Amino acid sequence: MSGASTQTKFSFTGRWLPELGDSVRAFLSFKYWATSDLGIGLDYRPLTDELDPTLTYRLVTEDAAGWRPAVIFGTSVDDFTFRGEAVSSRSYFATISKAFPQQKFWQITPAPYAGLVWIDELNELRPIAGLNLLHEQVSLLVQFSGTDTHLTLTKRLSSNLSVSAIYWRLRDVGVALQMSF
Repeated sequence: MSGASTQTKFSFTGRWLPELGDSVRAFLSFKYWATSDLGIGLDYRPLTDELDPTLTYRLVTEDAAGWRPAVIFGTSVDDFTFRGEAVSSRSYFATISKAFPQQKFWQITPAPYAGLVWIDELNELRPIAGLNLLHEQVSLLVQFSGTDTHLTLTKRLSSNLSVSAIYWRLRDVGVALQMSF
């Protein structure tokens, strides 16, 4: 979720990570945006038949022209690595994020975020952070999930459709499809 409001009512994401365990390998997420700041959805893991609720709430919307960052809270069941093992766990997060002005030399818009995540399975509060680098219709997201670092290269095909190449835990390759309508 970005720090800026959108007019999208529904979003769908599908992810495939063929080298990982059943709970992580296939993942589907559907979210309904009841308001521009409140998203309510379901995440489904078809290989383990797990269905989990997800909630995202943007408390503060980013000021695109000024310095005010977005403040976002949420919960979902996420995938982590703990002591070398994959763990799916309910997590609760809070982040602040801000897109900065486009850098003229590279034509890149940097958008960092930072926050905290509580991971139920680990019974721990951990830092999370990331940096999205947007160049026209392509973006690179570097993110630390609290236990792992991931890279996602996304190509926007239209205003409502994008595809991504994922480098999960900097070891495993996967793909994702995102749609909004």
